[in-house]
Amino acid sequence: MQTTTAGTVRLARTAEIPEGTGRECKVDERYIAVFCSEGHFYAIEDECPHAGSPLNDGAVHRGIVSCLRHSWRFDLRDGRCVNFPTAPPVATFPVTMQGDDLYVTLPA
Repeated sequence: MQTTTAGTVRLARTAEIPEGTGRECKVDERYIAVFCSEGHFYAIEDECPHAGSPLNDGAVHRGIVSCLRHSWRFDLRDGRCVNFPTAPPVATFPVTMQGDDLYVTLPA
């Protein structure tokens, strides 16, 4: 990955992330999962806070991704755990499109 402007990084092309799927992207030492759900793209930290499992390969349905290891489910819009409300959320990051490319903005 290449940093383009302060904290903004190109992740993938839109065609690389079909509807209802996710993909892991490594940005420096951080793993980001980018998803397409209901025509929108979302980026979250690619690690379930419960047991550290990756989230990018989880089932995606109506803006929710399910961790394959223990079925914790996270809202892609705000990172909250929908089936365990007191669980810590996953970090979310803004995604923008420029043509067919997806970019994420990470905090400094």
